[in-house]
Amino acid sequence: MNKIWLIFLLSSITLLLFTSPENVLIALNSASNKAVGLSLELMAIYAIWMGIFSILEQTGISKKFSKILSPIVNLIFGKKNLSEESRTYITMSMSANMLGMGGAATPLGIKAMESLQKDNPNKDSASYSMTMLIIVSSTVLQFLPSTIIGLMTAAGSTAPAAIILPSIITSLCSTTIGVLLVKFCAFISSLKKRGKK
Repeated sequence: MNKIWLIFLLSSITLLLFTSPENVLIALNSASNKAVGLSLELMAIYAIWMGIFSILEQTGISKKFSKILSPIVNLIFGKKNLSEESRTYITMSMSANMLGMGGAATPLGIKAMESLQKDNPNKDSASYSMTMLIIVSSTVLQFLPSTIIGLMTAAGSTAPAAIILPSIITSLCSTTIGVLLVKFCAFISSLKKRGKK
């Protein structure tokens, strides 16, 4: 990925040198200033939410929230497939994604994946639960896309909250389709295993 970005950077600088050489430094300075400003704004947003998740974990509210989301998690992942530790991390990762905090959800998702790997009998391949976690994390069901709202606000949008309804609809559709596809593939796989027996 670094090589791809390097190619983009070098090709754009080369083009600017031939088309408008006086604007090369101006463009680089302007872009770097915007990048630093945006990074600081996003860091503030993430600091707030990571602090909130840390408080939730230390006060035990995360476990209560895990119980509330347990029926949904059991429906998606299967009740027998998860340990209590895995369920807690998955629930926290899902709640972070629902609040649009992909950056906060990532470390929780990694912890959930590590916990699922402990329970995985076949260490060389992903289990059903691990595959489902990847799909649920990738499709990112969002009810409050706070990162996107933060980006839109930083970009000067007059209606950053306008993204909420479209985000809910699209993420709900993508997550539903992803979950159904994983369940369908697992069903086909179980039929093949029965056929071999």
